Amino acid sequence: MGSRRAGDPKVKADPLQVIEAAYAIDRPLDTWLGGVLEGVEACLGEGLGVWSVLYDARDATQLRFQKLAQRGLDPQHAALISGAASSVAPSQVKKTFVFGACGTLSESLGRTWSKGNAVARQIGAGFGVGDALGINATDPTLRGCMLAVPLRRRKSTSRAFKARWSRVAAHVAAGHRLLRQLDATSQRVLDGAEAILDPDGTLQHAERAAQRPAARAALRGAAVALDRLRTRAVRARDADTSIELWKGLVGGRWSLVEHFERDGRRLLIARRNDPQVGGGLTLRELQVAGFAALGHSNKLISYELGLTESTVATHLMRAARHLKLPSRAALVRHLRSNLSR
Repeated sequence: MGSRRAGDPKVKADPLQVIEAAYAIDRPLDTWLGGVLEGVEACLGEGLGVWSVLYDARDATQLRFQKLAQRGLDPQHAALISGAASSVAPSQVKKTFVFGACGTLSESLGRTWSKGNAVARQIGAGFGVGDALGINATDPTLRGCMLAVPLRRRKSTSRAFKARWSRVAAHVAAGHRLLRQLDATSQRVLDGAEAILDPDGTLQHAERAAQRPAARAALRGAAVALDRLRTRAVRARDADTSIELWKGLVGGRWSLVEHFERDGRRLLIARRNDPQVGGGLTLRELQVAGFAALGHSNKLISYELGLTESTVATHLMRAARHLKLPSRAALVRHLRSNLSR
């Protein structure tokens, strides 16, 4: 394994293309994963390929890989990864798939991260891999999508890099939830839509919670922001500013997805897509507390759910109070002890 420590992986392309691919949910699963990986490879690849896995980490003792996809990997490298789930110790599952967000394996597991894992040693020796960057797109359901970039040597990631790619991961997680939702119900994108908008924010249809005046205003504002992100002038600016305009959800409830009519007319479809988790708190308290238990900051939770930071803080305070716990830290410790067996 390489031992030289380097800085952030160099970003070579626009990260918004990964976000756009995450919402291309009218594609088959293989094609969807391929589009997301194409964007990741363009942004962060080092010529060693990239790979992703859809996983279930609800039981850390039995990590399950449900779908593996790759671009540019040596076939033997891909074969080693596909059988690697059973070789990952529960403690490593928690550090990477459960509590991991965005960073390298050497950061998560230490500089000798590969010593206790025969598969990692084989990959390092056989394919020149000295580290790997992981972008963990997950939510409190613990059914996520890990995007991985093999690296030639050990690297560290800055706070700014982690913040940017954690936001990108929020959209991949949202797209993954939408795909599971459509697959489970055999729906099309338009089926079950709570709102339909023109790109300029004009509301064509609204039902259920989308009929509320505040919701209609939030959806219109989000549609206009997304339309601005299609212009070169806006996208040419700082990537972090552009990513910040595209929240993970609108109003804590909806993802906006592009849909093209047969005549070529472009619409934005608002589908309910907040994580569905159960427990002894309100749904919003469970969602906010669940993200906090994963190690996400209030700022990141605000972005993921499309809520203000003050609203996030209020829900965390209420959740702690309901469970008779004195603080956010105590709430997180309590929830983490029960998160993934």
